[in-house]
Amino acid sequence: STRLTWRAFFCAMVALATLYGIRNRESSWGQTDVDNLFSLGEFTAIGEGSSNYSIWELAVFAVLGCIGGLIGACFNAASEHLTLWRIKHVNYCKKRRVLEVLLLSVLTSCVSFLMPRLWNRCTALPTDVQGWNNQQKELMAELLPFQCLSGKEYNEVASLYLVDADVAIRQLFHFRETGLTDAPTFSSAAIFLFFVPYISLACIVYGIGIPSGLLVPSLLTGASFGRLFGHLLHMLDHTSGTFADSGTYSLMGAAAIMAGFSRMTISVTVILLEATGNMQYVLPLMVTVMAARFTGNLFNEGIYDATIHIKHYPLLEQEVPGVAERHEIVAGQAMTSAVKCLRPVERVGVVYDLLRYTSHGNFPIIDTAVSSILYGTTSRSMLCTLLDRRAFCHDKDGYSSDRFLESKRLLPLVQWETIERQYPEYPTIETIELQPGDRQRWIDLRPYANTAPYTINETASIQRTYRLFRTLGLRFLCVTNHHNQLVGIITRKDLLPQSLWETVMRGRNAHLG
Repeated sequence: STRLTWRAFFCAMVALATLYGIRNRESSWGQTDVDNLFSLGEFTAIGEGSSNYSIWELAVFAVLGCIGGLIGACFNAASEHLTLWRIKHVNYCKKRRVLEVLLLSVLTSCVSFLMPRLWNRCTALPTDVQGWNNQQKELMAELLPFQCLSGKEYNEVASLYLVDADVAIRQLFHFRETGLTDAPTFSSAAIFLFFVPYISLACIVYGIGIPSGLLVPSLLTGASFGRLFGHLLHMLDHTSGTFADSGTYSLMGAAAIMAGFSRMTISVTVILLEATGNMQYVLPLMVTVMAARFTGNLFNEGIYDATIHIKHYPLLEQEVPGVAERHEIVAGQAMTSAVKCLRPVERVGVVYDLLRYTSHGNFPIIDTAVSSILYGTTSRSMLCTLLDRRAFCHDKDGYSSDRFLESKRLLPLVQWETIERQYPEYPTIETIELQPGDRQRWIDLRPYANTAPYTINETASIQRTYRLFRTLGLRFLCVTNHHNQLVGIITRKDLLPQSLWETVMRGRNAHLG
């Protein structure tokens, strides 16, 4: 929606402005130092007027994408098992979650320090940099002399583990050996010693109790994997320069691993195309991403989709579930018929107990004076606000609810301005205490009810119900019969594939019975 897009745009603007302010405070917030922001550098053409790859290499990029999709499928499967184990043994206790973060922090630090020490080999800094651009020369200054002679040597593994992630990614992208006579800045053994432990740590750490994601780990893991793949091709080619440079394969590897993890296509392509600053990579990126997505989908779903299902979030996919297409299901079969309802004028005690012993967010209001016709709906936050503001009156004359429906509205009424001021911190039922005698008083819900809720007939197909529910972004849908009498409610959970399959099985069992 336009409103959601505007909110996302505004949040991105505020986040970027905050980042600018923090990163550029040393310049008294004058001119912006863009070098302090996360950047993947700019890819330039190696040859004048020609691309950095051959057309026939698109098939090689597709193979790289398939391997990336396979790695992503293994990563997602392992992460899913770890998440299930973590939910069962860790997440229920806050102390265990903190302890897990501390232990994994120590483990990550130890691995990042021990791997460079185990490498224990020093590589001479490149001396022939005549054909290098400024970007490559700046990256050469970031190579770490860990246990080596400073200014003359560097530790290949330390230069991947102990630098910022964006620096490591740019080094893998832009030290671009062509496979002719160039000496590799990072050897295959060093990249392998980085790739395997790093992707293993990324799998273990994903899902712990800290705000972290997979974007940068997937980029760095994929860049190292792609560069390793490029080295292998150059060795098979006996350094004759048939294949593209290692930086190009590093970029394609990043695309393959990102798509293998997330199964996103357009977003990954756009992100990496922005990172390259070079339109010649559009088609290779598309081919690699599609190959990774198709391969990964043969085994499991994306990491984010799997997490949604593990957490049991009721996400409705764009397409109607297959079980609904294969079987004839109507709304009356999928709905929940045991509905908690209120009357237009209700006892305070009834409303209080309903809120106290249920967790529903909305409640239908039915007119019991007219054959239980659906009158409208009201939200939990509205009811709590009315109880907190004591919007009810004394039962002096012993009126019934049905007689109140024919009378004028009861006082006192809470103004809409008062209710809107409560947003978003509405009172909860736990903070509301009734005084002696309040339970027998009446509360008039008519001024606050939504008298035109979305409804659907019980004979409507489940396909129509699903599309109506998803298109309008509903949280619940009232199901009525031909006389507008409420017969049930449908929520998101009722439209999930598992719930629809249970509906089909119930229908079969009833038919057999």
